[in-house]
Amino acid sequence: MRRGLLAAAALLGLALTFHPVVEGDGVNYFAYLHSIVVDRDLDLSDEYRAAAAAQATVYLENVQSRTSTGLAADYVPIGSTLLALPAYLAALALHPSGEPQFGAPFTTAFTLASLLFGLLALALGYRLAQGLEIDARSAAMGAVGAGLATPLLYYLLYDPSYSHTFSAFETAAFVCVWWITGAGRGWRAWLLLGVLAGLMSTVRIQDGAVAAIVVLDLPRARLRALAALPGTVVGFLPQALAEHTIFGTWTPGRPPEYQRLDLFPGHYLAELLSSHNGLLVWSPAVVVAAFGIWKLGDRRFQLAAVIALVVEVAANGVQGDWWGGYSFGMRRLCDLTIFFEVGWAAVGSLWITAAFAAWNFLEAANFRYVIPCCDRDPGYLGLLRGQLEAVRDLPRMFGAPLHNGLSLPGDLLLVALQAVCLGAAITLARSRWRQGARASSP
Repeated sequence: MRRGLLAAAALLGLALTFHPVVEGDGVNYFAYLHSIVVDRDLDLSDEYRAAAAAQATVYLENVQSRTSTGLAADYVPIGSTLLALPAYLAALALHPSGEPQFGAPFTTAFTLASLLFGLLALALGYRLAQGLEIDARSAAMGAVGAGLATPLLYYLLYDPSYSHTFSAFETAAFVCVWWITGAGRGWRAWLLLGVLAGLMSTVRIQDGAVAAIVVLDLPRARLRALAALPGTVVGFLPQALAEHTIFGTWTPGRPPEYQRLDLFPGHYLAELLSSHNGLLVWSPAVVVAAFGIWKLGDRRFQLAAVIALVVEVAANGVQGDWWGGYSFGMRRLCDLTIFFEVGWAAVGSLWITAAFAAWNFLEAANFRYVIPCCDRDPGYLGLLRGQLEAVRDLPRMFGAPLHNGLSLPGDLLLVALQAVCLGAAITLARSRWRQGARASSP
């Protein structure tokens, strides 16, 4: 009975907050689908025109840029597109014409796929927390905290066309397989880890750096670890083919203004402490998660969390746009959600979770309605003042169907599909894993 009420409350929350809109970077991820499935090419010119006609945000560097192959540029990876492909095909079965390109049911299918994979990422974190001998209630608090008190909140509910829910899922899958198979894994498990590492990089190139946690296992792996190399090539192959088709190279293309990397001194501390989307400033809940990982006392997982954080901060801190552009917090670190979740689960406090979730919702209203658009640094005092001003705008963060202008049948269908996504995540969370990794701590 209690579980049913909690599931109903979660579904109500989704119904009131989920915005199935494709915009910003999401246009670039979504455009691949129509181009590949309907047009059967990677010439995205007509997709960009359709996006502009639908008044979706289209970045000028894509519309105006032509690559050496003569095609319109698309600087985002293709992994999110591949994960959303089954949902798009289902929508195409209902509307074989593929029109309107940037309208229901296609944009709805894409954003629901994003919701699904974000929820599955949280479900994987729940299972991993229980594998680390955290009780079910605390593991559930971890899932709630990671979903509502970190940057994932915004991209799970309010901007689901971005890649960050897919990123959280791919990384969670990699970490879970790494944990379950243990340091003494065979060559098949190493091959699988390689494939997952490659796939992580097709969602966001920087995410592949999380695979560095396997260094903890190399002393026992010996030559078996070499099986990860061909697996990585296979996993990354879709991205390499897309890059070669669009840009004429096998390496990821980048906008000209972002070609320069700043290795030293870099922007590593700013990435954590700046008022311009710094992780610990915009998402103070991460401090609680760090305490939970320390409290957990599992040395192997602790080292993995430190390695993952260091390599991701390094991978993002060298970039000229280290703050992530027009971003809710340090969104580029959503790939670390599973570590935040396990750490939060180790703390397991309902009241702390509720407090930080409320603060994060308020911050989302601050970001959406108070901080001057777009891509501005509000400053520390400005961020705090914005939190106070955002109280009046907090109700606007709810009532999503009214904001989207859908019809009643459309609203009910959307809620039904959200229920399917939630049910899939609950089913995964209640699954059972065979454990054997704890004995393999370094």
